[in-house]
Amino acid sequence: MLKLYDTEAFSGRITLIYRGYDLELTRATAGWWVRVFPRSADLPILRRNDFFSGDEENAVIQAKDRIDRALIS
Repeated sequence: MLKLYDTEAFSGRITLIYRGYDLELTRATAGWWVRVFPRSADLPILRRNDFFSGDEENAVIQAKDRIDRALIS
């Protein structure tokens, strides 16, 4: 359940919302970076908040898994 929040076509940056976190996708030379930021102070801050993959979908899946694990703990 990802919701598109904002798109900046010029910079190649896309922001998605997942379970109270912003997932900021940025196109890199060899793939995609996803950085994760909590949208409110009551959410846990992730120990690792950036993910890289050659595939956009895989980078988002890694970020979502990390969020899910943080919220279960």
